Amino acid sequence: MLDNLQNVFEYGESKVRVIVRDGEPWFVAKDVCVVLGLLNITESLKRIDRDDLSTTEVIDSIGRKQQVYIVSEPGLYVLVFESRKPEAKQFKKWVTSEVLPQIRKTGMYVGSYKIPQTYPEALRLAADLAEQNQKLLPKAEQYDKFISGDNYQAMNIVAKALGIGRNKLFRLLRDRKILMSNNTPYQQYIDAGYFVVKEKPIQMGGNVINKPQTFVTAKGVDWLSRLLDERSS
Repeated sequence: MLDNLQNVFEYGESKVRVIVRDGEPWFVAKDVCVVLGLLNITESLKRIDRDDLSTTEVIDSIGRKQQVYIVSEPGLYVLVFESRKPEAKQFKKWVTSEVLPQIRKTGMYVGSYKIPQTYPEALRLAADLAEQNQKLLPKAEQYDKFISGDNYQAMNIVAKALGIGRNKLFRLLRDRKILMSNNTPYQQYIDAGYFVVKEKPIQMGGNVINKPQTFVTAKGVDWLSRLLDERSS
């Protein structure tokens, strides 16, 4: 069965297909591996958690249905971090700063659809976008996933993408004096642009209190990746 929406966008000379499933982007694994120079796709996919790997049917360039593997956004990051190509980080930056915000706003990458040539085509496109926006709205309101167009990411998603447990990552950052005992970062790391802290309202009995929650920026993900690489070397 085909998923809601198939987007095709170009990165250099390669094409990467993105599936919108329940409002979330899933990337065709083969396309991503080609861009990242990961020749053994089967081995690369073994490193991805089951929750972040799935299959779907897509339509190829000549209209045929094909069954392909797809990876979630955290699964995409696992592949990016595995790649040794110099442009891997640039690819991730482009996806997170341009493609994902566009998909979350409209359900479609702006460069991926054909410009309508007739009035009926324009009406059909407008109707499709309106339908996708309604499907995406509940997802956009989920505070604990992505809280703004700046693409801050929750620590559990970052930990999964980096191949480390959430609690283990918190413990490591506390040991390095990057996070305080309440798992919020010291001010110098906020000022460096690695983290943001947002107040999240929590119901405690009859009262509502604001609890600080730490999120990682795109710059912070790269920094944490290097930090873990240095630790393992």
